[in-house]
Amino acid sequence: MTVAIKFHDLDCPPLGKNLQKPVLSATLILIWHQGALGDLLLAGPALAAVSRHYPEARFIGVGQPGPWRLLAGNLPLATVWEGGQAVWSGLFREQSTFSPKLQERLAGIDLALVFSPRPRPEFQARLIQGGVAQAFWIPSFPEGGTDQVAAVQARRLEELGIREAPVPFSLHLEPGIEEELGLNPGERLLALGPGSGSSAKNWPLPHYYEVARALAWEAGLRVVWLAGPAEAPVLPYILGLAAAQGHEVWANEPLERVARLLSITHLYLGGDSGITHLAAAAGTHRVLALFGPTDPRVWTPLGAQVMVLTPPGGAGERASLADLTPATVLAAVRRFL
Repeated sequence: MTVAIKFHDLDCPPLGKNLQKPVLSATLILIWHQGALGDLLLAGPALAAVSRHYPEARFIGVGQPGPWRLLAGNLPLATVWEGGQAVWSGLFREQSTFSPKLQERLAGIDLALVFSPRPRPEFQARLIQGGVAQAFWIPSFPEGGTDQVAAVQARRLEELGIREAPVPFSLHLEPGIEEELGLNPGERLLALGPGSGSSAKNWPLPHYYEVARALAWEAGLRVVWLAGPAEAPVLPYILGLAAAQGHEVWANEPLERVARLLSITHLYLGGDSGITHLAAAAGTHRVLALFGPTDPRVWTPLGAQVMVLTPPGGAGERASLADLTPATVLAAVRRFL
């Protein structure tokens, strides 16, 4: 089953009733987003909208530094702080005093936007007690429903007076990866992202192997397997599959380098994972995303170059990606190529 999701399908209703709006101008904005790579990239349209609304502001990103640093070319990042540091503990204890280091970090912040699944009024209140002028909640993903993440966040920003329709988020990356890879003129890349944070979201590795082998022969694609910490248990298997066909394996490479590779990749194939979102944001020519137990209407990477495939019965909690055959995926890829 193929699912096509376009930006004009994102429904953002009119501005709702609000009792408080963010400051009209800001020079320092704290963005609290502890999500992993995919979640942070899904918030890209919202973060870009905030940056355009406050053109003079610098951002402080709090969360996972690796994913956050990918956004340095898109957002005016003053600094990035690790969200798991002990210095933040004072924000989670209502009766505790603020350490001098925490007070120093919060001083001068005009606005804090807290991304989380549910509202966190106590946490926002602690930010204000610590010196932040204003703090507002932004949903990191919908609690139920089938609205795409970008639409949900756009509606929330509209309630806060930031009225922008979500647009595709494209990373600004350093050029020149072609020379590093030694690509021949006209050579095209196929990148495979076989893993994710949940085994239920992973297409079987033998299926990836079958598709990659066929495409390498019939389309002359240079194949690169991508593996990170989540793929550690199956990395020896991936290395064996790749070696059998002379494919390359990029294991635990820096995210910025992987993004640069994906920016010149002709075709990417992967599941519902952060690397799949990275492929879409980096500008991969074609992205084929395989969804099973998670809902592509909510979680799909957005962009005209993205196609989503689901098992024959469609996506759902009981759907199994093992039911999505290599023949079906190959047929979709051939339409791409």
